Amino acid sequence: MWLVITIVALMLLGIVTLVIRQPSGLLDRFRQRNRQISMEDIWQSWLHEGRARSTQNSMQNELMNTVDETVCESVHQSLMELEDRLHNDGQPMLAVRRELMDSIDRRQLNSEILKLPLNVRADLRKSHPDILQTDEAAHIYISANEMHIAVLRKYAGLRYGDCAEGDWFDVYQKASSLRQRGTRSYIERAVGGTQSATDDVRFQAMTLMDSEIRNRLLQVPAGTRFPGFGKSVEQISEQV
Repeated sequence: MWLVITIVALMLLGIVTLVIRQPSGLLDRFRQRNRQISMEDIWQSWLHEGRARSTQNSMQNELMNTVDETVCESVHQSLMELEDRLHNDGQPMLAVRRELMDSIDRRQLNSEILKLPLNVRADLRKSHPDILQTDEAAHIYISANEMHIAVLRKYAGLRYGDCAEGDWFDVYQKASSLRQRGTRSYIERAVGGTQSATDDVRFQAMTLMDSEIRNRLLQVPAGTRFPGFGKSVEQISEQV
């Protein structure tokens, strides 16, 4: 498993390196035209779209039916606070991209914890009181995190032109999915006290590779698309 993950991760690094290019003047003009779009505009637009759609399979409807108003408002406030920090950031687009990467990492970690055997989850929570202590709390957190991702992704697209089918976001999600099984296995071994020195070396190697993928994706200009990544048009229309 580790060999396959390593090979695919190296392929991702190669793909990312090949497509790095300079942003076009068209993208610069797009940013200039949309610089007044606010997080509040995007938040209200996202809520309106979720309430207006008749299909019960839309991401907005699913998430809004999962969390209560208190959680929803908490997501709203965290987004507004993020926007306040962006005003003082010299590279706000990259700050948004980093936040989206961190959100994907939070999704991956909490999702994998929920897939652990019940006894392993219990032992992990007992030894780490800083993590979410119940499955219910974890599910709510994951849903709130998905709302955060959806709104921030739309903000990045409309404000900076940093949202396209098959762009850096889809590559990072793929990299995240590759390490899911490895993360879960490592946690099980660590909690059970059965991890070996080889496990530690492999996990550290994957962590370094993840960091390299992240750093290279931060260099990719907005709007860059990666062949073979992304969702179908139907899937995108459901999630935007």
